Amino acid sequence: MLTVTGTAGTPAAAGEAAAQISATATLSGTVAADAPFTAARVYIRNADRRMLYMVYTQAGRYRAVALFPGNYEVSVRTPGSASDVQRLVLNAGDSASLDLSLRAAGDVSPAAAGGGGELPAVRAAAEYLPYDELYPPGPGRDIAERTCMPCHGGNFLASRPSRPAAWEAGIDKMLGKALPNRPALSYGDGIISYRDAQRRFALADRQTLLDYLVEYFGPDAPPRRIRVEQQMPIDEQALGTAMYIEYYLPEDAPGEGVNAPEFDGLRDNFAGRRVGQDVRFDRHGNVWLTDRGYPHRLVKLDPRTGGFTDYVLPDPKNGIHEVNVDPDGIIWVPEHRGVQSTEVKRLLGFDPATERWEHRIPMDPDNVVPNAHKWMQSLAIDSRGNVYVGWIMGGALSKWERATGKVSVFPIPMPGAVPYGVVPDRNDNIWIGLWNAGKVAKFDTVTHQWTEFTPPTYPGHVRRPNVDSQNNVWFGIYAAGPRPGKLVKLDQSTGRMTEHVIPQQDAAPYDVAIDAADNIWAADVGQGNDGDHGASIWKFDPGSETFTFYPKPQQGADSPKIQVTREGAVWYSPRGSRDAPAIGVLYPDMDRITTLGAFYEYGPPGNVFATAQP
Repeated sequence: MLTVTGTAGTPAAAGEAAAQISATATLSGTVAADAPFTAARVYIRNADRRMLYMVYTQAGRYRAVALFPGNYEVSVRTPGSASDVQRLVLNAGDSASLDLSLRAAGDVSPAAAGGGGELPAVRAAAEYLPYDELYPPGPGRDIAERTCMPCHGGNFLASRPSRPAAWEAGIDKMLGKALPNRPALSYGDGIISYRDAQRRFALADRQTLLDYLVEYFGPDAPPRRIRVEQQMPIDEQALGTAMYIEYYLPEDAPGEGVNAPEFDGLRDNFAGRRVGQDVRFDRHGNVWLTDRGYPHRLVKLDPRTGGFTDYVLPDPKNGIHEVNVDPDGIIWVPEHRGVQSTEVKRLLGFDPATERWEHRIPMDPDNVVPNAHKWMQSLAIDSRGNVYVGWIMGGALSKWERATGKVSVFPIPMPGAVPYGVVPDRNDNIWIGLWNAGKVAKFDTVTHQWTEFTPPTYPGHVRRPNVDSQNNVWFGIYAAGPRPGKLVKLDQSTGRMTEHVIPQQDAAPYDVAIDAADNIWAADVGQGNDGDHGASIWKFDPGSETFTFYPKPQQGADSPKIQVTREGAVWYSPRGSRDAPAIGVLYPDMDRITTLGAFYEYGPPGNVFATAQP
């Protein structure tokens, strides 16, 4: 049943502050079902603007606010059930009511499955087994748990049955067998050593591991995954106030963008589609995104209108990954791998005022990083405006000094270091996640000394640390088979590390961010076995030491980076989405929305502490 009331300027009773945003509407209603359900997901798709709103039910009711006018398609889903799509038109100022009915998913018309990719993807039939059945106990499993799973997770080996020669080649790649005769080609080349006391990988372990992989995951084995026994915890009361919005990236016309003939045939996972990676905000409330598809683009979204603007990189094949915005408004982008991994990699600076790439700075002018295949990834900006960039493939940190234009390169002492995530602290020290080691490292920008910190859970898979307002360093550790994922706090004043177990099986906290109240937010890419145990955004409250999970609209699509606004909205991009690449935002409390613009508490570059100017 559909009811529409209200006129422009008459806000709905629920979400009053949000309804006062110019030219928007609200929608609410009930969801009926034959069986009990909790926190059903309601999908509200604006067909005109190519946007999706998603909210959750609470006690069988739902509501959404700040809806742009337009033609809408509305449906609801729970595990195993769904509704048909209902259509309605919303005008500015409308306060509409629409009731929905759930029934078994097999009885729902195909349109309700949500063409366009905005609903959770349906996985192909697969076999899911308990961990001990999928990985029979024994010396081979013990070796896999301490060498393979800390980086690859529990499903990697079982989901990729292979010939004995392929398993042998994979082990030899990790051991760096080919490195005496060629440069390293990827992060994993040579990551394992027979002298690695932590992983305890001896010469005899190579054959034991190979025999185990061939016996249980040989070419005749079916692809299998670990059965999820510990589902994502759901707090319906918290979810009842939350709302997601996803702004789909514009589709390229035939012969243009990803469809342009010069990008046909590129051998890259991101070729032929748009791929959002990293988001940042400028002082004007716009959201900037790196698009890793070909051509590489810098994307600007004005969330108050849903309008996009694309800016192609100077070399659209030379790689792109992350972005940052300095206090003067310059957008900084380091060149990543692309399909030109041996080309010179530069720090690019884009000026929105001139709409030109004003800076193209080679970040290893003296070839300090010797490997032929080297590329940058994460970057940080200190209080003086200096830009630090990590060579994720190359094991070093480069600094561009704003005052002089000088570039300095500082190798990371750990052999084969893979710096994954670079952030400043209150004292202008630079903190880096060491992907290959499961550690974090501090670079003192005055003394140029390095200090490594090893968490209790080690070895592990660590990416993207961040720093709270009290100068504590936070980072996540991926789950590794039966070992749960962890959230780790390093107290700089004491050097003490505290670990918190993430209450979800196969947790994979890709990135952590901090809000104005020092709550910790994480983009968890998920490693589960169905659309209801996948990618999510979660919050950790350090005071109560509790986690709150917010399942995402596209749960099969990982989100590498998140940023938090001064109002507590969490922005991201569903990188893994093939059908609906987008820029997205989670509003944990839709009643706190006062603007659809995205603003940092202290402005760019987005630290949760005020930057002390020199």
